[in-house]
Amino acid sequence: MPKSERLFEMLEYVKEYPGLTVADLSKLCDVSERGIYRYINTLSRAGISIRFQDGGYRLQDDHHGIFSKADPEDLEALGILLSLGMEYCEDEQVVERGRRLMKLVEMNLPRRQKHRLDEIEVVPEGRVHVRRGGTITIGHSSKPSIINPILTSETISVNLMNRIFSSLVTFDESQRPVPNAAKGWKISEDGLVWTFFMRDDIKFHDGHPLTAHDVEFTYKAMMAPENMSPMAERLGLIDGIETEDDYVLKIFLKHPFAPLLHRLSRAIAPRHILENTDLRDNPFNHCPVGSGPFKLADWAEDGTITLDANRDYFHKGRPILDRLIFKAYPNRKAALRAISQDEMDIALDLAAPDLLFAVKSGAFRVYPSSDGLYYAIIFNLTDPIFSDIRVRKAMDYAIDRDSIIVNQLKGYSKICTGPFGVSSWAYNHDFQPVKHDIQKAGELLAQAGWTDADDDGVLDRDGKPFEISIAVPEISDSLERVAVAIKAQLMKAGIKVNLVYVDAPDSDDTTFQAILVKDATGADPDYVYRSWHSEGGKTNLASYKNGLVDDLLEQGRQTTDMEERKAIYHRVHKIIHDDYPAIFLASACEFIGSNYRFRNVVFPSIMHFLTSMKDWQIIGVVKEGTIRKDHRKADTGT
Repeated sequence: MPKSERLFEMLEYVKEYPGLTVADLSKLCDVSERGIYRYINTLSRAGISIRFQDGGYRLQDDHHGIFSKADPEDLEALGILLSLGMEYCEDEQVVERGRRLMKLVEMNLPRRQKHRLDEIEVVPEGRVHVRRGGTITIGHSSKPSIINPILTSETISVNLMNRIFSSLVTFDESQRPVPNAAKGWKISEDGLVWTFFMRDDIKFHDGHPLTAHDVEFTYKAMMAPENMSPMAERLGLIDGIETEDDYVLKIFLKHPFAPLLHRLSRAIAPRHILENTDLRDNPFNHCPVGSGPFKLADWAEDGTITLDANRDYFHKGRPILDRLIFKAYPNRKAALRAISQDEMDIALDLAAPDLLFAVKSGAFRVYPSSDGLYYAIIFNLTDPIFSDIRVRKAMDYAIDRDSIIVNQLKGYSKICTGPFGVSSWAYNHDFQPVKHDIQKAGELLAQAGWTDADDDGVLDRDGKPFEISIAVPEISDSLERVAVAIKAQLMKAGIKVNLVYVDAPDSDDTTFQAILVKDATGADPDYVYRSWHSEGGKTNLASYKNGLVDDLLEQGRQTTDMEERKAIYHRVHKIIHDDYPAIFLASACEFIGSNYRFRNVVFPSIMHFLTSMKDWQIIGVVKEGTIRKDHRKADTGT
């Protein structure tokens, strides 16, 4: 989708935050600086004048001029953004200007592509007729490097791996562990020995049986230092692994660990292929052999991966779908073009503007998930400015969460006040976020010695301006948009912010004063250990140290009583909330897009979005028949 989709959005930011530079607008609206200048000229011809004044751009009235319409390929995307802008904008004059642009767009909108229909067969299974067959294409933004349960770390590779391999346990729609290769388990009274009872009917794609010895090999290989597995640290609590027989496995722990099952959902590798080999230089990494519902059919040079149904799959028979194609697109423009031209069935990595394009174009429906990630500003507590809790609180008052959720996150996120998912049983709902209050922020900053002595709009203390840097990892468009909005809001409180774009957060880099993160909450609340325990290492970006929090996090790992764990994590939430090592902003919504070709579609979460894929059914043309059904009317299964 062309960059001109951002035009009307840029107009709103200029109106709300006069003083943003072209560089700010470029990051916020995902347009080059040259493009921003071009948009300003285009809006001027539409009677909307934007002029540079007092160090930034401001909206001015200018009713002369005519609209110079965009290229035909731009019109649909531009129309979608105009609709969104008019929906959220409260200024009737600006809305009227949007309507003027919209009329010209609507006159020239291209016709939407028709959906394709697959040839499928209707197969009776018990009392239910199942529509079996078909191929679906899944679009994503990154190419997988290797697919190896012991070494793989990239998200898309993990998603592929979870289709190709089986694991001891998996997760249901509520993210609770359920049996998979293990049909059950028991825990010793002291919590130190976990015994798993394996199914005896599972085979790898090459026909070799999967046994407890494969599980033992997989986890020992992950723990071996020489393999440098990304899972090694997470399995450090394991004291030993042994097999009692071919289908009974025992795992011994150094100490009781309640969330162990969440760490045992990793795919099981075949011992008979990988044992006594160089794992990092092994053809298996690009020709994986698993025991899951799909098996590798092709891995093309352009990164496209094709999986075929495993007709011998042990769990409720073969998948309903015949084939999955994972295709990496070079950029968002190419991916959205594929959606509009019906070349893609599932779209990962959607941002909020992409979501609107998919929905309003009529090509896709979209599934939001806003509970697995959150946005937060994490302070470097070793920095002198942020050692004063009054400064940290003042910044909290200066930030308008509601505005960010509406404008940057398009209303699909929820305000959060702590490091747990807002729907998690560990989240403490007793705490409400502070209300946006610039005056209160100013009072706290004044108490900390920050005042605008020279009346230049920037606070000073001891002759030095309040100027800070916030690091922004370049991992998503939405994170960068939130960053510029925060910069604009803090400007109103007299705080000058420099945004420093970095590859990834790293606590070894102590040069940043604060960092804006899009962090995961994890399926189990123990996941916060990595970020908020004093021994969390590189993932403790704030250098946060609180002995009571450390003790509570250790207790939360060891007790298996759910009510006790809930009380523990509620206390952790309260303490971190009151200490202000970070400003928790909102849940980070992720989107998956799906067209109207499926039944039984369920997306339990972004991380486990393929869990139910083997049960999906395609709506299409019945083999040896002429039955055709409208996609929308026929899709009654969701």
